[in-house]
Amino acid sequence: MAGTLHLLENVRSICGGYVSFVGNQGGQIFSEGTLTNGKVLFDKVNYITEPDNNLLSISQICDKSFLTHFTGKECLILKPGFKIPDEWILMCAHQETNLYVLNMCTASTSSSSAQCLISKASEKESILWHRRVSQINVRKKNHLVHNHLVDGVNLKNFHLNEGCLDCKKEKQTKKSHPKKMINSIKLPFEILHMDLFGPVNVKSITGELYCFVFTDDYS
Repeated sequence: MAGTLHLLENVRSICGGYVSFVGNQGGQIFSEGTLTNGKVLFDKVNYITEPDNNLLSISQICDKSFLTHFTGKECLILKPGFKIPDEWILMCAHQETNLYVLNMCTASTSSSSAQCLISKASEKESILWHRRVSQINVRKKNHLVHNHLVDGVNLKNFHLNEGCLDCKKEKQTKKSHPKKMINSIKLPFEILHMDLFGPVNVKSITGELYCFVFTDDYS
């Protein structure tokens, strides 16, 4: 994705949805185009106004049959067909849905399930999935996705900085009234305690389903 429109060619307007960045930042996709320097061309590059830098996906580079090589000073994009000798390879991370899964387990401790790095969800994504799964606890939600107990949820680490306002309201309790050692009520009907309940399962003789109870504090 690019934050500079003049870098793109053959730009067309699209409604591409929303992209989340680090933290709570994000941006709307307004259009897409092609990016080229005369030697290498990438299509379907999204234009977003919010990012300070242009970002290029390594998986998209490899989808064009190019190879990449990273050093301490630079990143090299190599022509298709370059073969790396097997004796040079120390580790191999296989590409799965635009992510490279790296198994850090040794031969004696490795299991059939590959380990991958978990990306941190934004505050907006965390709130959205918190509401989608009936507002369960964030710790329980991370347990579900990390152990592959649900389908359709990207493997991410959810968090809520401020918590859920609806959950806080749900857990609120009313402050009880302090006990009175001496009754200060001096006249009948000065204070009435009333309660309405119903509907009840059994109707009254007149067919009523609700009952209104009055108790006089004095008497």
